[in-house]
Amino acid sequence: MFKPLPTWWPDHPAIYDIKKTYQENFDQGPFFEGKLPKRVYPPKDEWCNFLGFEVASPLGVPAGPLLNSRWVKLAANLGFDIVTYKTIRSKPYPAHPLPNMIYVDTKGVLTAERSEEVLHQAETPPSSMHSLAATNSFGIPSQDAEFLLRDIDAGNRAMGPGQVMVVSIVGTPRAGEDFVQDFVLAAEVALNAGSKIIEADLSCPNVSTKEGSLFTDADSIEIITRALKKTMGAVPLILKLGMIYEPEVLKQVMLAAARGGAQAICGINTLSMQVVKGDGTSALGPGRLRSGVCGGPIHEAALFFTRMASQINKQEKLGFTLMSTGGVVEPEQFDSFFDAGADVAMSACGMMWDPYLAERYHRWKQSS
Repeated sequence: MFKPLPTWWPDHPAIYDIKKTYQENFDQGPFFEGKLPKRVYPPKDEWCNFLGFEVASPLGVPAGPLLNSRWVKLAANLGFDIVTYKTIRSKPYPAHPLPNMIYVDTKGVLTAERSEEVLHQAETPPSSMHSLAATNSFGIPSQDAEFLLRDIDAGNRAMGPGQVMVVSIVGTPRAGEDFVQDFVLAAEVALNAGSKIIEADLSCPNVSTKEGSLFTDADSIEIITRALKKTMGAVPLILKLGMIYEPEVLKQVMLAAARGGAQAICGINTLSMQVVKGDGTSALGPGRLRSGVCGGPIHEAALFFTRMASQINKQEKLGFTLMSTGGVVEPEQFDSFFDAGADVAMSACGMMWDPYLAERYHRWKQSS
């Protein structure tokens, strides 16, 4: 029925070049020279409602890999129907210097019991998608508002039938300025650019200030969510959370999000862990001992989070749309999220190392 899709990794490099700087990837990427697959859409009566938008499938890309409208357009053309424009700030912000991404030897699946282990930089790249594991530390770089106004609009216009773009935002703590208000200012940039859905990123573990622990602070979450919804009005708001292992903590966070008026919860981001070189020093350089580990080995943790969030959502009758991400590197793993209670399943590393991942899923489902 379908012409076979080529194997991507390790026959081809990832579409984000981890040896290049963030700015080089921003300016020159995505590094994709393959053929775009022909999309065969399901009948419209099988499309999904996602926060008021009809989408052809509940597959997406979370905040992170889609650096600008060119990256957004490629992801959409590759069959991801809910795509997230990389997190923006209210003012320009530089990326961390290289290295920003390195391969990690996780020695298997990462679980709650291993959350405080020290991991080592891998000496060689992974030999398969299943063993793909990396850590990243970018610092949430952002362009200026003038660029974002143009480029977010271009991203929206790049969407095809049954597709929608989410814009991720984050507040920046600055001396003498209101942190909550900065979230609002970032949202205003997104709204002025025509954003249809906004995600507030509370999850990133690779920052050295309090913003990195927001996702466990129920009181702050309610305050930020209320402030955002006051500005956003009817525009849907997603809250992006990091990994939470304790059910009661997640329950209080989700209750606070509901009181504040959010419509969706997305999790997880990455697993914050220590990654070192052979000599025991930080693999990513001074000041970056902890960083976000992503790839296949975190999938079980993401499933754990999804099951817990789904149960809370049902028990408390919160009505959240649940978006899951973390460790999907093979097509069948999207369904593991749906089986765990997710409404939307997403992939970041998987998409970068196998850009045909979504289309493999679509073809698998249509042929089964």
